[in-house]
Amino acid sequence: MDMKDPTLWDRALVAASGIVTWLTGEAGRALIAGAAGGLYRWLMQERRRLRDGVVAVLSGAVAAQYLGPVVLALLRMAGLKLTEGPELYLTSGFLAGLAGMSLAKLMVALMEAQAARLRGERGK
Repeated sequence: MDMKDPTLWDRALVAASGIVTWLTGEAGRALIAGAAGGLYRWLMQERRRLRDGVVAVLSGAVAAQYLGPVVLALLRMAGLKLTEGPELYLTSGFLAGLAGMSLAKLMVALMEAQAARLRGERGK
């Protein structure tokens, strides 16, 4: 039997199935939750521009991956008794996506203030 090289369609199907498999996993679901949080934040703004919406969705997805655990820690520090489970991680991903831009701005402001304070101490 003669083996043929996979066609472009075959390669596209394999790539699409890999993407769908990843999106249905834990990391993919967190990314989707964060993107949904970013989308929700953009929809609640009074002035909506498409460019801002794309940035909000992308930053929400990134925030869910990196700030999701931080959101969980903040919720626990606030005194909430949270149980472990996949739904909790999706919720923290959504909240991180919702607050992602604000948290990023806050962190940048804190780092800039700390850097300015250190520069002020060294200049003395």
